[in-house]
Amino acid sequence: MKQEKVIDLRGRRMGGPTPLVCSPLVARTPERLAAETAAVLAKGPDVIEWRVDFFEPIADTAAVLLAGRAMRAAAGGTPIIFTCRAQHEGGQANALDAEGVTRLYDAVCGAGLVDLLDFELSNPPALVRRVRERSREQGTRLILSYHNFGYTPGHDLLVERFLEADRLGADVAKVAVMPRDRVDVITLLSATVTADAKARIPLISMSMGPVGVATRMVGGVFGSSLSFAIGEGASAPGQMPIADLAAVFGALARARGGS
Repeated sequence: MKQEKVIDLRGRRMGGPTPLVCSPLVARTPERLAAETAAVLAKGPDVIEWRVDFFEPIADTAAVLLAGRAMRAAAGGTPIIFTCRAQHEGGQANALDAEGVTRLYDAVCGAGLVDLLDFELSNPPALVRRVRERSREQGTRLILSYHNFGYTPGHDLLVERFLEADRLGADVAKVAVMPRDRVDVITLLSATVTADAKARIPLISMSMGPVGVATRMVGGVFGSSLSFAIGEGASAPGQMPIADLAAVFGALARARGGS
């Protein structure tokens, strides 16, 4: 039996037999963010992700921290992922360069507002090390991620992206790719299985868009520990509503002999 690599997130088990359901928050203003947070939390996701690259005042660290404190208070025991997705990996254009994102992550970590940071493997190695060191100092988990919105690379490259994140000290490794056909979907799932057998940390994987939507439902069978679902707005193509995804996970758990 495969050994579990579990992270405890405020009582949620990331890396257990059933993936966690995470819903992104994509509001552009503080007022809209507060409303979106309340609406999404009411739908019961396991985790929420603040996609701060959508947030118009992103260059104002004080405004980000103020909104983050309100979100933390509203979220209660629900874990929060903080993500400023780079534009070249599918994020929104914003005023921060990689150095600016690193400084923002430092401030957010220091304020103790979130449970995980998501930072791309494509960032300069020195910045990856800085984010890793600062997150450890503050007790914040780190997701190191790779996104390809153009196509699905080969099996071995995908496995290497997972294992690279592990080597660099990530707490979680994430890979998200765009399929051209069903074979690409199988490639992503196969790479997840292979990496899961070798990595020391939980993995997150998905094949995006309509062709890859099945991976968001059955990824846990292949080693993915979290799946993203729509609360109010999607952050990537192929996401499905929270209730639908949770129902699928429940049915799979019962079929596999879980609770």
